Parts: sequence; C-alpha cells; structure tokens
Amino acid sequence: MLTGQLVFEAKRPLEMAMKHVREEPVPPSRRTELEIPDKLEEAVLSCLAKDPDNRPQTSRELRRMLSACEVPEPWTRERAEQWWELHRPSETPRAPQH
Repeated sequence: MLTGQLVFEAKRPLEMAMKHVREEPVPPSRRTELEIPDKLEEAVLSCLAKDPDNRPQTSRELRRMLSACEVPEPWTRERAEQWWELHRPSETPRAPQH
C-alpha cells in the first residue's frame, strides 16, 4: 500500500513464492516518490522479515512500533484520492480456468 506495487514481481506463482523465500524486499522508500518516515519503513520491513523471530511478535508490539512513527503530513481523503489516481493497478487478465 505504501508503494502501489507488490513486494515482489514475478510472472508465475512458483517464481513469486521463491522470491518471497529467498529475496530481501526493497525498502519502500526506494520504490515510491512519497517520503516514508524511517520508523514506518523499519516497521514495514520488520513485518516482512524472513525469520519469524525478527517480526513483531504481538499486535501490541506492532502498535507500539507504528505509534512511534512521525508522519510529516496528515493523510487526507484528498491525498489518498490523488495517490490512488497515480497508482491504481491496471486490470490484469485472469489465468484460464481448467
């Protein structure tokens, strides 16, 4: 949601699964034109950690991490509409069903 992109791109489901297992995600701040506060990026990347022990262990821990994030500019309905206008996903053809 921060970048308007998937964490990993792949053409086939198995390729996507392998990227989730093997590759580290690119930090969101390097994938968007928006300024992403350091603490927010740290929280997102901790949620995507490969090792479950490095992820927030409880919702309370995640809430604490997110509460520590300073947002330079409030997210308004107008900003959200502008963001979605720029990042709306294109419709992709569905795979044939057998």
